[in-house]
Amino acid sequence: MRRVLFIVVLLLTFLPLTTPKAFGATGASNGTAACKGRALRSVASHTHGKVNACVATLHRFILETTYYQNASLLGGTALAAFPEARFRYGLAPRIELFLDYPSEIAKSGTRGNGVYFMTGAGVGAKVGLGEFHNAYFSISGEEHPPLAALANTAIVPDSLYNLYANWSPARSWLLGASVGRYAYTQSNLGFAHVITPTAAFSVSHDLNLRYGITAELATQSVAAYGGSAQTTGTIAVQRVLNPRLLFSLELGTAFNPSADSKPHYLGFGFTFR
Repeated sequence: MRRVLFIVVLLLTFLPLTTPKAFGATGASNGTAACKGRALRSVASHTHGKVNACVATLHRFILETTYYQNASLLGGTALAAFPEARFRYGLAPRIELFLDYPSEIAKSGTRGNGVYFMTGAGVGAKVGLGEFHNAYFSISGEEHPPLAALANTAIVPDSLYNLYANWSPARSWLLGASVGRYAYTQSNLGFAHVITPTAAFSVSHDLNLRYGITAELATQSVAAYGGSAQTTGTIAVQRVLNPRLLFSLELGTAFNPSADSKPHYLGFGFTFR
């Protein structure tokens, strides 16, 4: 309950600062070079890791979906994962509310260990902090309610808080970074409560008006369940089908095994606005 109140206080703190006058007559929340205008590709998540500082455009809904096929031999599974989905809404010029739908990927691998840690049902908010030297910053917080359906998995997510940054060094290039605090319940270790750091870095390049490519590197500590930090990589290609529809194809792997899990996956999804 206290974490939910934290998100409410976060919104109330920044809401008075987000006036349309401060961001121009259009009210666009992403008018910086690092969050280019109101195009769907600029505000959409570039990979399943969602390393993007941009927030949803004012009074617009965005639906992001991803479907995974885990192809691992070490600690993996031949079973496909149900789609992961995030519903986003631009509440104010630089405030976004979002709702995550749970994904069955949490049950793959060795009882959920590996690269797939953002899988629980949750509700949260992202707040744009503004631009500094052609970089755009935002913070987000998400709370996950306890779900009995996840009790048979190794990790039951509790909360996730992140700081994001986007920087555009050139017209068609975008660098993204995030650092975060991930809290979860370790169900196979007496339901111990664990807090672990996460970090990610991405490089995106617009090939043309329709195609873009992203390379992402991420790491998280998994020492709580018998391993060290695990580093993962993802390559994603996006294609704009029309101004309201985006297709994404992803290929990812873990570079080092941890707790007998070294997953690889193929994923694809759509973003609607």
